[in-house]
Amino acid sequence: MKTLLTILTAASLACPAAAQTLEALSLSADAAFLQALPQAVHPDLARAKDPSLQKPLQPKPLQPTKVAGAVVARVSLPAILDNNRHLLTRTFGARSLDLGIASDATFSSYALTFTEATTSRLAPLGKLNRLWNAGVNARIDENTVYNFKLLINLFSPMRGSTVKMTPVEGTRGPKNELKTGALIDAIRAHSVVLRVRGQELWLLYAADAKPDASGFADTRSFLFIKEDGLSSKIWPLAEARIPLDSSSSVALDGLTLTLTRTAADELIIRE
Repeated sequence: MKTLLTILTAASLACPAAAQTLEALSLSADAAFLQALPQAVHPDLARAKDPSLQKPLQPKPLQPTKVAGAVVARVSLPAILDNNRHLLTRTFGARSLDLGIASDATFSSYALTFTEATTSRLAPLGKLNRLWNAGVNARIDENTVYNFKLLINLFSPMRGSTVKMTPVEGTRGPKNELKTGALIDAIRAHSVVLRVRGQELWLLYAADAKPDASGFADTRSFLFIKEDGLSSKIWPLAEARIPLDSSSSVALDGLTLTLTRTAADELIIRE
């Protein structure tokens, strides 16, 4: 099963909602329809089933004899830190909050984030398959609980699916609805967009959530995203793996980037 949440996060994280592959759909009531009319299903659903979340990047020190390429971007890290917590603004209960996605350092557990001013509250997502079954209840504060449920559009799973946010457990507040395409666009808008050799990559930088979503850890991670429908790929990179003021190379789907993290809190990215 490949999840849209993994494709979108990320946050990230965070991502990110979920999409079903043909293998997963064969277990559902839609299987007979899909087998009878495969031409009606969006081609993204028939693509390779490799998981979008790739193994964490392992930077290699740049060889002394190798000359780094042209600068693709100079990124101020404080300027982009935790943009994943501010993807969209919605009203939950009686408050307007920024909705985001976070992950722990191993990218094995995910949480929704609800941010007001400089304060963020996390709500663990648990097993992601709950998103398209009963949905996930997220406690935002003592009086506010919303159910997040993913309704998958088989003909446009990446951009046409819908996340419904419904007040539950006595919460008084508006219902919210979000197209996954709008979430993808929001992630791009809050990322550093890199263009390398005709390809587009997105970069996010965020504090890692604690595995139990009780708060944030003292560590941070980078996330490189290549958006390509259900063939999208995400590469995590722990900040601590990039030594200060030295250059390291990473390989992403045929592209090699040279990264330099400076003591001035910049990340310099070269081809």
